[in-house]
Amino acid sequence: MANIKDLPDEVLEFILSLISPYQDLHDCMAVSKRWRRCVHNVVKNRRRNLNRSISDFNVKWMSLTPSEVYPTISKRYSHSAAIHENAMYVFGGCTCSMTTFNDLWKFDLSKRQWIRPLATGTYPSPKACSSLVYHKNSLVLFGGWTYPPTYPLYQSWHLFNDLHVYDIGKNHWRAVGTALTPPPMAGHSVSIIDNWMIVFGGLAKPNNAIDCEKTNDIWKLNLNDWVWTKQEVEGTKKPQGRFGQTQVILDNSNIFIIGGSGGSNVSYGDAWVLNMSNDNAWKWTPVEIRGKPNKPVNIWSNPGCKVDNKIVVLNRVQTDTIFPLNSSRCPPEYREEAQLNVSARIDSASRQPDLDENVNGRRGSLRMPHRENNAAGPSYEGIGSASIVNSVARPGPSIAAFVDVEQNLRYSGVSLKDRTSFLKRHKEAERRAEWKGNKNNNSHFLGIYVLDLEHALDEKPYVTWLTPKNFNKGPEETILYTLVQGKSELIMFGGIQNDTKSLGQLNNQISNSLHFISARDHII
Repeated sequence: MANIKDLPDEVLEFILSLISPYQDLHDCMAVSKRWRRCVHNVVKNRRRNLNRSISDFNVKWMSLTPSEVYPTISKRYSHSAAIHENAMYVFGGCTCSMTTFNDLWKFDLSKRQWIRPLATGTYPSPKACSSLVYHKNSLVLFGGWTYPPTYPLYQSWHLFNDLHVYDIGKNHWRAVGTALTPPPMAGHSVSIIDNWMIVFGGLAKPNNAIDCEKTNDIWKLNLNDWVWTKQEVEGTKKPQGRFGQTQVILDNSNIFIIGGSGGSNVSYGDAWVLNMSNDNAWKWTPVEIRGKPNKPVNIWSNPGCKVDNKIVVLNRVQTDTIFPLNSSRCPPEYREEAQLNVSARIDSASRQPDLDENVNGRRGSLRMPHRENNAAGPSYEGIGSASIVNSVARPGPSIAAFVDVEQNLRYSGVSLKDRTSFLKRHKEAERRAEWKGNKNNNSHFLGIYVLDLEHALDEKPYVTWLTPKNFNKGPEETILYTLVQGKSELIMFGGIQNDTKSLGQLNNQISNSLHFISARDHII
């Protein structure tokens, strides 16, 4: 009688490729030496397929909405994220009520489940736009900013230069004090090379300064003895001060940066390589950018993620310029955002008090959250509910349906007072449905943009924005999210939908959804 041992390696590897690439696939290696060899082949093939799919712009999108996961993390943007083994860690971020979080969440990539570690120790302050990186079974958190208090008015943002370390094994936060520290900063970029954490740029507030300023300074932190050093740079060529740039490691001696913002209406698209082979003075080299017609519209609020020798950036799909056959409608002009934080356009003095327990790091057991109805409007039980559901499902209000509901209520003996209240709620549901329909009609979607780094270290370095080959739409256009690389997939979390027409519905624009980018499935 035939069994799985009789299958050829090609078939067994195909079966194993259908398993989650995290803990489940790792456990399969313990079955036998043959399975171990096949698992290694599956890992290599998955990595190769993802690289090829990105080069061909032929990726698969999969979304995980909060209603499918319990417990779930609060909606947020401008948060920080880091990957370690089978988990993604998320810290802080901004809320819809103009406040910030200081909670730490863990997303189990094997089970696709959120976990709130109730850590001990000294919690960091609530903040956003900080950096979070993994190093030796710990997470290193640095910098960030938070909104000023509501009163007194006209206070500037508060920036941090605090350094905290979260021990993953002990589930413990600790604050690290250093004799010399960089100025308070946020929106900076960070890389880990050996035992050094390299910090570049950001929005900083030097000593005795009144206002924040964009910086192009380089700081490095020795992760063994926790000593900060401000790095000297050779020559006068260097990037302009900026925040929100993408920074990736090319090798142990070179770091690459691209993009960033210089403030109001100043968005950078230039690229630089930082060579660190000379310990005394590092050197910046400008990098030529080719394929500029294929570049994304805005980079600084859309983080990039390095995959092999390419950087993947998510941005608005420009269907009319890149894919002229797919659409005859001209896209509206893209409006550059001037602030570090998009929701800062709303008057902070009018914000409502934030009751979310995640904001102040309250600890204890998690309660079952109140689940919101996913329908466009409220659902009513009893008389007239069918008419309400049918009318709300349409994009615009229906006078006939409204009259039908009123007649049903009258014939059912409902009092005038209750009837008036009911019709008022029904009218509000119609209005919400109309707003949601208009919102969907005006939506833009994210697509992938790919920057080839193959020649970034040549004698005359250059990088190339690749020409898209396929038209794959992702989720609605979102900014200020995080994008990290897992095992043979990219993971996008959170952010705020870049829809300036619906700022009044800010809570609906902030996301806590997960989106996964992977290679398309194949058959043998």
